[in-house]
Amino acid sequence: MQIQPLTSNQSSEENLFDSFVIENLKSFDELIEIYQTYKQNNSDKTIILTLDDLGQAEYTSGHSINSNDLDETEGYDLSGLDKSCFEDGEHLGYLSTPSEFFIRKENLLKQAKGIDFASVCERKLTIDEAEILILEKVNRTPLDYLDEQVILKIVPVEKPYEGICGFPNGYFESDLNPFENYALAKHLFEKYNFELFGIGASLLGFFRNEKLEENKAKELISDLSKLYNTNETAFDKFFEIIKSNNYLFLKYCEYLEE
Repeated sequence: MQIQPLTSNQSSEENLFDSFVIENLKSFDELIEIYQTYKQNNSDKTIILTLDDLGQAEYTSGHSINSNDLDETEGYDLSGLDKSCFEDGEHLGYLSTPSEFFIRKENLLKQAKGIDFASVCERKLTIDEAEILILEKVNRTPLDYLDEQVILKIVPVEKPYEGICGFPNGYFESDLNPFENYALAKHLFEKYNFELFGIGASLLGFFRNEKLEENKAKELISDLSKLYNTNETAFDKFFEIIKSNNYLFLKYCEYLEE
């Protein structure tokens, strides 16, 4: 396993906060250990890891940022920004330093207001039997579904669900958008203490320190049936899997493919 700092030459997006490239992982437990170590060492921040299909996830994240004006500077006081944000006295027109991260955060939080779990469920996201089988496999053997490269992002926010500010995703019209993913992550944290720790092209990853109690696992299955507009019985096998884990992977895309 190797961990190296991600440079601005590799990704301009990472200019807003520190990021690291993780390669040659031997197990999912190893990744969780890295996550917990960085979390302990950055207790005032949130750690977000990339998950499936890194290239696609970065592509859709970039488009999601642009289409939702998440880096729009209009209306903000720019006087305290780093001097490198300006050229000939004018702002560059894009976010390029940690001093500007508050703009991304505020833009996302403003648009997420008024969106809750109930409104996310109203999006009528569906899941069929084949997708449930894939989701079961992902939750049994997560490492098989992660990209060979995982980016660890140290996002300067306190709440785990605010970590989506560091990698906003959900661009396609039939997927959950960044604000709905934020609301979903907030619901799972406040009700089940599941921390958003990972975002991919199709998946969201959540982690808690202990396994779910059986009654809470049943409540979670009820919530998932509402989220994906299906019967609770469709998740009978999934119920057993999530009871045995302290992590959870869910899809936010229209259709999950293996």
